[in-house]
Amino acid sequence: MNTGSGKRTYRLGLLGASNIAGPALLEPARYVDSITVSAIANRTQAKAVKMAEAYQIPCIAGSPDELLAMEELDAIVIALSNDLHTEWAIKALEAGKHVLVEKPIALTPEEADRLKAAAERTPALRLVEGLMVAHHPWQQILKSIVDSGEYGQLRKIRTRISVPAKDRHSGNYRSSKPKGGGAFADLGCYWLQFLQALVGLQNTEVSAHSEFAGPDGCDWTFQAALRYSSGLEAECLTSFELPYRASHTLYFDRTVLTVPDFFRAIKGFYKIKIRHDLSENRSTLHEFPPMNYYVNQLEAFAEMLDGHRAGELEPSLERVKLQSRIMSVAEHERVHR
Repeated sequence: MNTGSGKRTYRLGLLGASNIAGPALLEPARYVDSITVSAIANRTQAKAVKMAEAYQIPCIAGSPDELLAMEELDAIVIALSNDLHTEWAIKALEAGKHVLVEKPIALTPEEADRLKAAAERTPALRLVEGLMVAHHPWQQILKSIVDSGEYGQLRKIRTRISVPAKDRHSGNYRSSKPKGGGAFADLGCYWLQFLQALVGLQNTEVSAHSEFAGPDGCDWTFQAALRYSSGLEAECLTSFELPYRASHTLYFDRTVLTVPDFFRAIKGFYKIKIRHDLSENRSTLHEFPPMNYYVNQLEAFAEMLDGHRAGELEPSLERVKLQSRIMSVAEHERVHR
């Protein structure tokens, strides 16, 4: 569909009436002229009806399969539990639809390979992982700083992402191991995407540890580290039980840079800062104008559908495989310690 200005508008169908659907799609879509949410489906029909009424979605499909069969839709947004992402992404591609699927795009290397094969069978379609932090300029600015060498060599990166679980995520996929539960499965992808954008994920040694003391044997706190052949060390702590924090700290020869509260822009239009974090220098290096991660993500998705931006499937699948490897290292370490 074309707008009056001649710009293409893409009609999206929402598969899943989960809590993430509002902030990740339905609210930011109001700010993106090239995106409109035209239909919704959910396995529990009452939830789809409630969400359609709340966000004025014009069509409620009778089932997920009926949604995929709607010829008027250009793309499907998958907002289901993690264990269903791969299955329904493949079904949507086979139905001739572009796909934006909530992170993680897959849980295992086997699922990643299935997605790659499905994408190769449908080369005209886009399959995109919804990892919203990737579409903000703070990552590109940090990469330019690292590449420039202006503060010397980057020696270490420390990341902490801790989001306390309400009611221990009772009844939520995050507390079910078969559904991809646990802190690292839910939050570790943000760390890996950041490293991938900044320094890549190749030539690394892995170490990882967790007590796996959460519900259903899930990891409730997880520590991981990558060591690069260059000598760079990257450490991450993810947790569902420690106080809230979302930060990256980069240690250079001549300064320390921090991105504090990098999750803030998921909640609306907020500023993100890069600051010096030395005892004698706490100044702000860059302050970005207020942005919303999910608005940026939808704009990027539309640009991919237009052909003005390259797809990002291969990097997503690389992250899935490394994240699975890191989890395996922690599970092996627990069994053999």
